[in-house]
Amino acid sequence: MQHWRLLDTPPMTAAENMALDDALLELRGKGRTPNTIRFLQFKPRCVLVGFHQSVQEEIRVDYCRAHGIDINRRNTGGGAIFFDENQLGWEVICDKSFFNVTIPDVNLFRTLCLPVISALDLLGLKADFRPRNDIEIGGRKISGTGGTESDDAFLFQGTMLVDFDVDTMLKALRIPVEKLKAKEIDSVKERVTCLRWELGSTPGLEDIKTAVRRGFERGLGIRLMSGGLMPEEEALFRSKLPHYRSPEWIDHVQPVYQRRDTLHAAFKSEAGLVRYTLTLNRRQKQVKEVFITGDFLSYPARALYDLESELRGALLDRESIRCTIQRFFDEEKLCIPGMSFEDFVKPLDQIFRKADIAEYGIPLDQCDLINLANGSFADILQQQPSVLLLPYCAKPTGCDLRYRKYCRACDQQDCTTGAAWRAGRARNMRVATVVSFEDLWGELMRMKTEGAAAFIGCCCQPFYVKHADDFRRAGVPGILLDINNTTCYELDLAHEAYAGGYDKQTSLNIELLKSVFGALGAPPSAGS
Repeated sequence: MQHWRLLDTPPMTAAENMALDDALLELRGKGRTPNTIRFLQFKPRCVLVGFHQSVQEEIRVDYCRAHGIDINRRNTGGGAIFFDENQLGWEVICDKSFFNVTIPDVNLFRTLCLPVISALDLLGLKADFRPRNDIEIGGRKISGTGGTESDDAFLFQGTMLVDFDVDTMLKALRIPVEKLKAKEIDSVKERVTCLRWELGSTPGLEDIKTAVRRGFERGLGIRLMSGGLMPEEEALFRSKLPHYRSPEWIDHVQPVYQRRDTLHAAFKSEAGLVRYTLTLNRRQKQVKEVFITGDFLSYPARALYDLESELRGALLDRESIRCTIQRFFDEEKLCIPGMSFEDFVKPLDQIFRKADIAEYGIPLDQCDLINLANGSFADILQQQPSVLLLPYCAKPTGCDLRYRKYCRACDQQDCTTGAAWRAGRARNMRVATVVSFEDLWGELMRMKTEGAAAFIGCCCQPFYVKHADDFRRAGVPGILLDINNTTCYELDLAHEAYAGGYDKQTSLNIELLKSVFGALGAPPSAGS
């Protein structure tokens, strides 16, 4: 039976925990330190983005700064997490040969989660592994996991939700709404749980650690011996700490959204959300910069950066770029457990469709605000869209027609719906307000029944990403225009909006609508 070290470190800052993770993994990868199970805690509370994520995309920075919540970045992939003083982290740092695996897969994740499932059983709870890398109780997540590697070693880590401050988490994180549809849930409270909720009281921290320790000893067939940091680990940790406190590390992933020649798109698969951001030199037909971000897991750790580096300066050609990415997959330079090459490049395909829109004289920054359903921009224009769908949330909250299908098209200054309504009617389009998701589906089905060839709609980007499959399933070609201002998704009120109960006001992008109408050309006559 192998003896491993049990390293139980005191509560540390986010930067300290990240620096220590790096030091432990590096030295284990070089064979200079023992296989280790580590317990970790954070103080003060913090938010941690995954290795490939952007702080701007995932974190409400102003809220965190105002409330003393640290912001940092993990060495491992996955999504952003909120980690307060009530949560316990656990890590496995060991040589790859122990598991006889060189590339992590779902089977390895399962093997490494089973000891924690056993620990929960010792605490009186029935837990299960949920692919790709979660532990759940009754369908509700109690532990999320992730991993990375260095030389001949893996680092695999997870959290144990002991108690959970959901309200603060919702305010600190920009919860990826795209996840809600894939897991068929409506709120964060319906998809997570913690020991206190399940047991009715909070177990003692030492009792939890004892259960986890026994779980790993039984699950891995090892004996854990308590030990501290070795001098070499302590020295390397201290040398790495300034880097993990620096903006260069914390803000390492910085997609550029404000520049005129930037396009971005996202796709949500079962293995995670993938976002592409491409900054283009259209005159030279080159990719100037590329960022690939999201909450997926990838191996090896630097694979995405290597891919981004190879794509920078590449010819702006869809097939050429796809071939480069395909080569990374084929040669196992990039491995994303559970995600196929075709799913990985779907946002790239969306970006090229957006770039094509610029051929109609629409500025690229406006093209970035356009999404397409069931056809290219050119194809949909040829169909001459005859229906304009507008969201009810763009009407003033005090309007007596806010939740009605029609509009008076008045000139109220704080309402963009009237302007859009008048513009649509001037093109002899049927214009309707959509008051719920069911109403949207009904409108799409009505178009099919009436033989409407295509439509133009207005909705926020998160709504499109979440419902892209629904638009595809409806089969009606459509041009979907992003809306301005804070949306229900930003405020975590998607459930209320879905049912027609969102009580805030957004605004439509009238200039964007006019640009698309301009590309359509002169409106058809009323008799045509």
